[in-house]
Amino acid sequence: MKTILLVGSSIFEQWSNMKDFALGYTVKNRAIGGTTTSYWTEHLADVLTAESPNAVLFYCGSNDINNGVLEENIIANVSQCCKIVHGLSPVTAFAYFSIIKAPQKSGKWELIDRLSSSIRIGFPVDDLYVETNDVFFGDRLPVDRFFVDGGLHLTSEAYATLSAYARPLISNWIGAGNMPR
Repeated sequence: MKTILLVGSSIFEQWSNMKDFALGYTVKNRAIGGTTTSYWTEHLADVLTAESPNAVLFYCGSNDINNGVLEENIIANVSQCCKIVHGLSPVTAFAYFSIIKAPQKSGKWELIDRLSSSIRIGFPVDDLYVETNDVFFGDRLPVDRFFVDGGLHLTSEAYATLSAYARPLISNWIGAGNMPR
């Protein structure tokens, strides 16, 4: 069975409604709450070796912002994670889900926009960039009902909406031949 592997921080760790996400693929979740992009540059290769996925979906960077990691380091770490995936297996596809402009990140939304723009510009053509803020941010504000108290983590409705948004993107990406079948 082909495998889609989720890695990254708590937003992905808590994404549990992925059972039938992509036809013909099993989804495994190895995301770890609280992790940063630098954690994944150090540990991603071991996870990939253990799991041997056909595709990696990656969400990380939110904790970097909370910890004051420099913008250029976040960008470099995301790029390095992509390189790690392709270095271990050139046929493994990589998708990055952008940092969510959550209520908890108020005052950092311009930084998140800059990070998103820089990461997207530097992204390999055959890999997938998923703009999560198309789901969670509207009318220049976060969609409140998608966030639990504290304004960072997502509600079950938010995960259902993210799944509905991402499923066709991933399916089209698979169908375009960017992912091993």
